[in-house]
Amino acid sequence: MSTKQSNGNSFPPLQKRIILHLAQSKPQTINETAKIITETKRGSPKNYKSSWVAFKTLEKKGLIKHTTSKDYKNRQYPCSWLTELGVFLAIHEGAEPEALLKTAREIYPENRNLHFIIEAVPILGKHARDVLYLAVLKRGAINETDLISIFAAQTVNKLTPKQIAQFIAVLKKYPEQHQKTRKDLRELSDLL
Repeated sequence: MSTKQSNGNSFPPLQKRIILHLAQSKPQTINETAKIITETKRGSPKNYKSSWVAFKTLEKKGLIKHTTSKDYKNRQYPCSWLTELGVFLAIHEGAEPEALLKTAREIYPENRNLHFIIEAVPILGKHARDVLYLAVLKRGAINETDLISIFAAQTVNKLTPKQIAQFIAVLKKYPEQHQKTRKDLRELSDLL
């Protein structure tokens, strides 16, 4: 999967807007998303078809998927939201973690690792987001080695006391991650 474009941006602008819009909202139909994304300041739609094409392209890339459906005039319409991969890329693109986490908990209630990453990576900063992004581009997912790389990146960029306190608070909410993180940090310390 390649989301890198030749101009150096991670997505074409329209695809990026769709990813960030969905990251900050509940699952929506393609029409709802296209209308919101294409509205100009005057309220008239602009390039509505291009939004549809961008939406379908994101589906093909595995960044968004159908999650629920909506009844409208006695017909069911699929509503879409981000896949796990889409969530990781939304984090990299700067999505607000609070809204992203709220919807991720509804769509992926059992995926506590995803919830942990949504909360932890923004605290750890740009280098953590970059490591996450590179891992997702390389394999389409993250693994334990990537989390160790994220922590290793922090040895270069020291965390502030506030960031450390925030990260510890997140770890306390996810005891399973807390144990893994302690183990990973011990291994990293031994390597260094």
